[in-house]
Amino acid sequence: MRAAEPVSLALFFWFFLTNCHPRCTQAQTPRWKMAGKLEPLKMEAPEVVKEAEEAEGQTKSLKMTEDLLAMVKKLQKEGSLAPQNEDLINRINELQQAKKKSSEELGEAQALWETLHKELDSLNGEKAHLEEVLSKKQEALRILQLHCQRKDSRAQKSHVEEQLENLMGQHKDLWEFHMLKQRLAREICALQSSKEQLLTEEKLALAKLEEVELQLSSGRARAVNDGLKAELEKFGGQGPAQIHCTPKDGACKGEVGSPAMRREGRDGGRGCPRSLLEKASVGSRAPRRGT
Repeated sequence: MRAAEPVSLALFFWFFLTNCHPRCTQAQTPRWKMAGKLEPLKMEAPEVVKEAEEAEGQTKSLKMTEDLLAMVKKLQKEGSLAPQNEDLINRINELQQAKKKSSEELGEAQALWETLHKELDSLNGEKAHLEEVLSKKQEALRILQLHCQRKDSRAQKSHVEEQLENLMGQHKDLWEFHMLKQRLAREICALQSSKEQLLTEEKLALAKLEEVELQLSSGRARAVNDGLKAELEKFGGQGPAQIHCTPKDGACKGEVGSPAMRREGRDGGRGCPRSLLEKASVGSRAPRRGT
């Protein structure tokens, strides 16, 4: 009967360990080790974590069962199993406390994992929001860069257009100056030709004027001679009459038919007094009226 008790206790203990091996192994795991194992939970699902923990717990429970069986066999050999019941009960109590403690730690770990998972979700949401804001900022920056490029191109275009207008204005001024120079040259040539023509016409007019003056002077001389002859015939019918010119009138003495009078007649009566010329002209007019 005593030999059956240790075997039954060992089987009970083995059955208890096999049913609570995951939690017992977790209870035996230190707190700092569990904290170190929480990092991979951030990226793994709870099912994967539980499967890994169960596999690890089974391995450790098998090891503990083997240790207990070895201890039971050792006690059987020694023949003193009865006094170890209290130790086994104490061991079971410790394992239950460890189980409870490990359950609490597992709950805390799960709560921590959920919290971290929520924080990860919030961080992912914030990351997506920041990426969206970044894309909007980049789009705004691209639009601003395009606007700046367009503004710079417009400024350069306006500057080039202004330079082109200045060059066109200078070219136009030069062209107008060149055309004005050509027109002035043509006008100068025309003025020179007209000047030469006017000089030629002036020479011709002077020649004609001299010819007319010669004709007029010869006609006056003949008229004066005719008038003198007619007056001499009127006043006496005498032959050679003498005309006395006073020094006051600026004339000299001479006969009518003398060469001096003929020379004065050719000169148009320039040396004779005006009174005599008037008388001669009056005398020359009188016979014409009579005739």
